[in-house]
Amino acid sequence: MVIKELIPELINDWLDFFENRAFEDHEEWRGCYCTAFYYPKPEEYANESNKRKEYAKWLIETKRMCGYMAYENGKVVGWVNSNNRTKFPRLSSISDDKEKVLSIVCFIVEKEHRGKGIAKTLLNRIVKDAKEKGYSIIEAYPKKGAKSEYGRWNGPFEMYKKSGFSEFEIGSNKVVRKYL
Repeated sequence: MVIKELIPELINDWLDFFENRAFEDHEEWRGCYCTAFYYPKPEEYANESNKRKEYAKWLIETKRMCGYMAYENGKVVGWVNSNNRTKFPRLSSISDDKEKVLSIVCFIVEKEHRGKGIAKTLLNRIVKDAKEKGYSIIEAYPKKGAKSEYGRWNGPFEMYKKSGFSEFEIGSNKVVRKYL
């Protein structure tokens, strides 16, 4: 497995994953393009729900959407969306820190590759790179007790606990954090 950081030059690999393998068993999620935490959208995308793909491309091209892709045999089989918390408009209500916080908002692993440690490998890469990029906190938003992937798209709660994350409440928000 090869892990690559998302950069604009890899946008076609990312799109290929989202359009062909990411949601084979969840057709209802097709078309999300991992944009949920980037709402509200800028005016040019605000009233067009069918423009999610263009919005995602713009986020990647302008380096607003960040994360990592897991490759097997030259194809993306997993993705994690992670970025500075300030880059996610939906997280603007969580603002108790003066420190630099890296947020993890979504994991997607191709159906045939689930249960093989891809999410854990992506998480390990996030932790490694976060230290190098000067982050002092990594934060995620898993749903404790979720039994299906419907509730686990933020990443499995158990994975974070095993990786040294602790539970916190920030106002009405429940999060897991790892201090670096």
